[in-house]
Amino acid sequence: MSGSFRISRLLPSDAEAFRTIRLAALRTAPDAFGSTYEIEAARPVSAFADGLSASVVFGAYDDRRIVGMAGLKREAGPKVSHKAFIWGFYVEPAWQGRGAGSALVAALIEAAQDVVEQLTLTVVEGNDAAIALYTKFGFTAYGVEPRALKTLAGYVNEVLMALRLPSGAAEQPKAT
Repeated sequence: MSGSFRISRLLPSDAEAFRTIRLAALRTAPDAFGSTYEIEAARPVSAFADGLSASVVFGAYDDRRIVGMAGLKREAGPKVSHKAFIWGFYVEPAWQGRGAGSALVAALIEAAQDVVEQLTLTVVEGNDAAIALYTKFGFTAYGVEPRALKTLAGYVNEVLMALRLPSGAAEQPKAT
């Protein structure tokens, strides 16, 4: 079954929608994220607008509202700026398995082309659907960080994954 949705890059003017989907993610899957619902809910909308200025974030929309999100942040510094980190990936349960997740990952990869050479991400160990989705796009696991997150239920390990993009994507560091 597929769904009717559109993928759009979120701008600071989309801060309310971003806040809505971010809080839904933290409420629905609290053990999958490094932040908590309580911390994020206390932040003003302007903080979400600032976050959209600092990262590339895509939203998946149905006819009326945002139903998924995923972010991409380039690493800072001359020795790591060839990489970007995927963060905050979430699709509402009713939209999972309908193509929104694949469309979000494809949008992130397209946005990273010609900008960075490698994408990295972490996913909670045991989230087989997410691992399968990332693997479908060519991401490979290169390790597991034990006890990466401490939740109310205990510690959670995270699988570390990476995707090498076509060469020549990022600028070479300049000698100083």
